[in-house]
Amino acid sequence: MSLFKKPKKTIQRRVFTEHEDDEEESMDFQEITAAPVEKKLKKKDKLSKPQTILSFDAEEEGEVFQVKKSSHNKKVLRMFEKEKKKKESKTERDTKPRDKTEIVTDDLVLVVNASHKKPPTPPPLIISGRDALFVGKDDLSSEDEEPEHRFSKPDNVKKVLESGAIPDAAMIHAARKRRQRARELGDFIPTEEEEPEDKGRLLREDDNEGSDEERIDMDVNLAQRDQDRRREQFLAAQASDHEIDEWEDQQIRKAVTGAAMEAAREILFPPECPSPPQISIRAPAMEPGIPRTPQMIAGKLREHFERVSGSRERHMEQLEKTREDMQEVVKELEELKIKAPNAAERFRFYQELRGYITDLVECLDEKVEIITNLEQRSLDLMARKSEWLIERRRQDVRDQAEEATNKGVVVRKGREEEEKQRRAAEREGRRTRRRRARETPGLPKHVEGMSSDEEISQQDILCFDKDKEQIQLELQQVFEDVVDEYSSVANILIRFEQWRSTDITAYTEAYATFCLPKVVSPLVRLNLVFWDPLNETIELEKMDWYRTLALYGLHDDETEETLSKDPDISMLPTIIEKVIIPKLTHLVERCWDPVSSSQTLRLVGMVGRLIRKFPSLGPASKPLNNMFGAIFHKMKTSLEHDVFIPISVKLAESKSPFFQRQFASGLKLLKNITSWQGILNDNNLKELALTSLLDRYLLSALKFCAIVDAVHKVRLITQILPRIWLVGNTPEFKMFSATLLNLHQQLDKNNPLHLEPIEILTSILKTLRSQN
Repeated sequence: MSLFKKPKKTIQRRVFTEHEDDEEESMDFQEITAAPVEKKLKKKDKLSKPQTILSFDAEEEGEVFQVKKSSHNKKVLRMFEKEKKKKESKTERDTKPRDKTEIVTDDLVLVVNASHKKPPTPPPLIISGRDALFVGKDDLSSEDEEPEHRFSKPDNVKKVLESGAIPDAAMIHAARKRRQRARELGDFIPTEEEEPEDKGRLLREDDNEGSDEERIDMDVNLAQRDQDRRREQFLAAQASDHEIDEWEDQQIRKAVTGAAMEAAREILFPPECPSPPQISIRAPAMEPGIPRTPQMIAGKLREHFERVSGSRERHMEQLEKTREDMQEVVKELEELKIKAPNAAERFRFYQELRGYITDLVECLDEKVEIITNLEQRSLDLMARKSEWLIERRRQDVRDQAEEATNKGVVVRKGREEEEKQRRAAEREGRRTRRRRARETPGLPKHVEGMSSDEEISQQDILCFDKDKEQIQLELQQVFEDVVDEYSSVANILIRFEQWRSTDITAYTEAYATFCLPKVVSPLVRLNLVFWDPLNETIELEKMDWYRTLALYGLHDDETEETLSKDPDISMLPTIIEKVIIPKLTHLVERCWDPVSSSQTLRLVGMVGRLIRKFPSLGPASKPLNNMFGAIFHKMKTSLEHDVFIPISVKLAESKSPFFQRQFASGLKLLKNITSWQGILNDNNLKELALTSLLDRYLLSALKFCAIVDAVHKVRLITQILPRIWLVGNTPEFKMFSATLLNLHQQLDKNNPLHLEPIEILTSILKTLRSQN
C-alpha cells in the first residue's frame, strides 16, 4: 500500500508501440501545463534521488513517463556492447582506456569518448522525452516549411561529436525529427561514416540495418501466393501436353495423307452413321516355328473338351456332396432343436454346480487352518497326559531301586526325602486299589508287576477335562457360520452323487474321483479331533462319516462286476490311507506307551483290521511305512528307558518284590513287542524281542533266580514267544536253548519238587529239537 495519496485528476497515459520513433509525432497530450524549460532543468538539477515513474511534486508540472525499451533495441545494445568489449580488450595493451560518457534518452544511447587533453566536463543532463520535446520545440519550424530548411544542417550532430562536445537535448530532438521527416518524404539519408576504434559513435537501432525498402512485408498472404504458384505450374504443364499432342498429329499426317484417310473413312463408315466407332484390329499371336493346321485345331478343341468334361464331372460330384452335407446339417439342426431344452437344463445344472464347488473350496480353505490348530491342541493335551504317566512310572522305578539298594541305611530327612515318601505312599495306594480290583471272582490269576499303573488323581482329571471342554467348545463353533450344505459330509456327497448320476462321463473326465477325498478330508479330520484308539475302544466302522463314504455311489442293483468298474471304489481306502494312518502315526509318536498292554493291544487290533480290510495299505504305502517306523522307534526308546532288572545275589536270594516286579515288567514288554508279529517285519521284531530284550535282560536275570522259579519264568517266556518262532531254526534262540539245557541239568529227578519243572523243560526242549 502506497504511503502517498494520489491527487484526484484525469490522467491520460502515453501509448507506446514497437515503432516509437515513427509514432512519436502522433502522440497527443491533454491537460499539460507548460512551464519554462529553465525551471524544469533547474528543478531536475536539485534532485539527487532516482527518477520515479510518476511525480506528485506539483500538479502544474504534469506527469513524467518512463518509456521501456523494446526487445529489439535491447538486442542491438547487447551486440554493440559485445563489440565494444572486444575492441577494448584489443587496444588495452597499447593505449590507456579513455573516459566514456553515455547519454541516455527514451530510445537513444550516445557513447562519447572524452579527450585526455581537455578538462573533464560536468555530468550530462538526462531528460525525459517530454522535456526534450519542450526543449527543442522552437528549433524546428512547422510542417508547412520547405524541406530545404528542415534538412539544411544534417551534419550538426556529427560535427558536435567530432569536436568532443556533448549535444544537447534540442539538437538530439532536431536530429530525430529530421530522420522522421525524411522517412515520410522518402528522401535518402546517408549513413554516417564509421568512426575509428578509439572514438565513440552513435548507437542506433537503425544503424547498418539497410533502407526501409529491404524490410519484409508481413502482410503478404502466403496461402494466396502458393495457390498462384501452383496455378502457373498447371498451365505450363497443359501447354507442354498440348505441344506433345500436336507433334504426334504431325507425325501421323506425314505417314497417311489426308485424302487416303478421308476415303477410308467413307468406305468404313457411310455418311448416315452419326458417330463412327473406333475399330481396333489385333492380329492373332502366332507361335514361332509351328504351323496352324485344321488337325491341330481339332486336337486342341478335343483337349479343351476333355478338360471341360472332367471339370464338369468334378463339379457335379462336389455339388452332390454339398447336397448331402446340407441334408445332414438340416437333420443335425432338427436334432439339436430337440436337444436344446436338455442342453439348457444341463448348462444351468453345471452353472449351479460350479458355484457350489467354488463356495465349498473357499469355505474349506478358510476352515482348514482352524481345524489343524484344534487337532494340534488336542494332540498336545493327550500327549501331556501320556508323558506324565510314563515319567511317573520311571520315577517310581528309580525310587524303588534306591530304596532296595539303601535298605537298612539311615537317610537324613529333607525336602527330597519327604517328596519321595509322598510318591511311595501314592504308589502303594494305587497298587492296593488295583489288587482289590483283580480279586473279583472269575478273573485269571494275576502276576505281580504285569499291570499298568495308569491311574490319575481326581484333580488331574478335572484339569484335563477342563482343557478338553474348551477345545470341544471351539470345535462346535468352526462351522457355526456355515449352512449344513457345506458343513456335512453327507450333504457334500449328495451333490457329487447327483452330478455322478447325471453325467458320469463328465464326472470322470473332471477327476472328481481324485478330488472328492481331498474335499471331505477336512470334515473327517474335524470328527477325529478327540479320537483316541489307544485308550478307548472306538470302531471306525460305526462312525457316521465312515458309513456315508462306504455307501457313496451304491445302488440296489449293484453287483461285483459293476462294483469293480465303480470309479469311486477307492475313495474310502484313500481316506483311510491319507487321513487315518497319519492320525495314528501322530498318536504313536506322542501318546503310545509300549509298556502298556492295553494301549498296545488296542493299537495292534486297529492296525490289523485296517490292513486286512483295505488292500491298498501294503508295502508300497508310504503313510503305512511311516507309521511302522514310528512304532519301531517307540519300542526301541522303551527298551532303553523302561527295562530295569536289578541283578544282585542278595536281591535274588531274598526274593525281592522289586526284582520280581521288574522281571514281570520285562516279560510284559516282551509280550507287547511280540504282539506285532504278522504285522511288522519279523527280522526287526526278532532283533528287538530276542536279542535286545530276552538275551540281554531276561535270560541274564534267570541266573540269579531259584531253580524252580527260573523254570516257571522260562515257561512264561515260552508262552509269550510266537509259536512260529519256536519251531523255526533261528540263531536268535541259541542262548535260550543253552539256558534251558543248563536248567535241566541242575534239576534232580529224585527231588519231588523238581519233577514238575523237569516235565516243563522236557516239553520245551522237544519243541525246539523237532525242527533241528
